Amino acid sequence: MERSPSSAFTLSALLFGVTVLGLVVAASWVVWRELGQIDLGFHGWVALILGSVAMVALGGGLMWLSFYSSRSGHDSAAHYDPGDETD
Repeated sequence: MERSPSSAFTLSALLFGVTVLGLVVAASWVVWRELGQIDLGFHGWVALILGSVAMVALGGGLMWLSFYSSRSGHDSAAHYDPGDETD
């Protein structure tokens, strides 16, 4: 069975993403271990967790707005050029 180019691209993109994620997790673990004993209190953990969740939510929201504006035609209206009209 022959794979289509889009499925091959999807598979390679997935493998690349998983590899990069693994490298980031490994590097984060090494850095965390090298810092030694860090005393992070309750408020520090709450701030760390809330900041991380807010960062992911903000990034996801901005990506959603980007895709929404592209699909709804708002981007096309922003690039309107009357000189492009043909009679």
